[in-house]
Amino acid sequence: MKPRILALALVLSTLTCCTSGFYHVQTAIRFRYPTLDIFGAAASQMKFDDIHQLAELARTRSDILKPLDQIEVQHPDEAYIKSGSTEHTGEKMTTFSARKKAGRWFIVPGSVNTGEAIITS
Repeated sequence: MKPRILALALVLSTLTCCTSGFYHVQTAIRFRYPTLDIFGAAASQMKFDDIHQLAELARTRSDILKPLDQIEVQHPDEAYIKSGSTEHTGEKMTTFSARKKAGRWFIVPGSVNTGEAIITS
C-alpha cells in the first residue's frame, strides 16, 4: 500500500510544481493590470514581461490612447491591441498591432488607428 501512496504523492507534487509558475504569472498580470482583458488561442503563453513591454510601448506614444483595454493573442509573437477607456458608443479608442522579435515587442508600422468606438450588446 505504501508504494501507491508514494507514487500518488509524487504525481501530485509534480503537477503542483508544473502549474504554480503559470498561476503566479497570471496573478501578477491581474494585479498590475486589473482591467486588461487578454484572450485568444495563445493568450495563456503571454508572460508578465510581454504585457509590460506592450504597455510601455503604448505609454511612450502620444497617438495611442491609454490604458490598454484588450489584447488578442492568436499567435505567441503577434498581438492585436485595443486601448482607451471606452464605455459608450462615440468615445475614442485606439487599435494597433504588435509583433515580437528576438524577445522584444514592437508596434507594426502603420497599424495605429484612433476612432470612435461602437459598443454593441
